[in-house]
Parts: sequence; structure tokens; C-alpha cells
Amino acid sequence: MSSALSEFLADQVKGMSPEREEMVASVIDESRRMSTRTVVFHAAIAERLGLNPSDHKCADLICNETGPVTAGRLAELTGLSTGAITGVVDRLERAGFVSRVPDPEDRRRVVITSCMERRASDMRHLFVPMMAGMVAVCENYSDAELALILDFMRRCGQMTEARIQALRHATGLGAAGCGAAAAASSAPKTAESAENAGGAPAKPSAARPARKR
Repeated sequence: MSSALSEFLADQVKGMSPEREEMVASVIDESRRMSTRTVVFHAAIAERLGLNPSDHKCADLICNETGPVTAGRLAELTGLSTGAITGVVDRLERAGFVSRVPDPEDRRRVVITSCMERRASDMRHLFVPMMAGMVAVCENYSDAELALILDFMRRCGQMTEARIQALRHATGLGAAGCGAAAAASSAPKTAESAENAGGAPAKPSAARPARKR
């Protein structure tokens, strides 16, 4: 764990017993390691499927939705722009993971549906060993312990989702502020604004005489 994170953790665990402090630090450290392993694992899966990691996880999000999704909904789930989502869906459609179909409730719209069944054999070959490994790990714990682990994972998932939304909100505010500042700096200065800024008021340009016909 980095020194900066160690200092932060030391501030957060004040009042804990040394044993609990060490346990909490180990949980945080192991969670980071697991997160990194998960990213690397899915990057390897994506490579085997002929996708990049972002496209692979977008396909997973579409599959986990209860029904067809719009490009706007997928952009909301991923934080990507609608333009970027168009490229993602194009690549997934070419690879046979999704298809675009008319919205049954509004034929003017297009929705994205999962076609994972077309690649079922590929997916089974890649994911069944991992699922079997997870089942084997679960054999080491009682039902009560697994329920506790599941509760912990769900709480971590909710906390992570809250942090995702907070980061996106902060990024949106920052982008809006930068955009407003850029617009203000690029806007032409009026005589009044120049005078208020301490400069000389801009001289009005002379009117160009009309041509005689």
C-alpha cells in the first residue's frame, strides 16, 4: 500500500484496535488487488473474443439489462458519450454480440438487444472454468458465512456505484465550469466590459459607405 493511502487509512481508523486496524487495511489492500486481477482477466477474455475491454464490458451491461436498451441508456450506464457508444455498438454488432432492432413501443426509435446466444459456445468455453473455480472456493465456507460474504460484496457494490456517480457528477460540473470559462474568455469584449476590466473602451468601427449603383 502506498504511503499516501497508508496515511489516509491511519486517519480513518483512529480508535480501532490494532488487530481491527490491520484487518481493515488488509481488506482494502486485497480488494484493490482483486480489482486489478478482474480488469486483467476481462482484458484477456476480450482479447480471445476479438474485442477491446470496454466493448466487452458494454456487451456485459447490455446482457444484464432486463430488456433492450437505447444508446442513451448505455451511455448513462457507462459514462461514455453517445458518439462513443455508436462506435461500441457498431463493433459489437459486427462481432455478433448485439443487434439493433426497432423499439416495439416506438417504431421510430432503435434499441440494442443482446445476441449472446450466438456466441454461447465461445462464452461457455471461456467462463465455465472461472465459474467452476468460484464454486470450489465457496465449498470452503458455510451457508451462513457465504451469506455474510454476499452481504459484504453487495454493500461494496453499492458503495462503488455511489462513488461512480459522485465522480461523474464532479466531472460534469468541472466540464461545465471550464466550458463556461472558455466561452467567456473567447466572447468578444464590449466597450463596457473592456472599461470594467480596466482597459480602454473599444473604439466603434467606422461605418463603411454604401456603394453607389
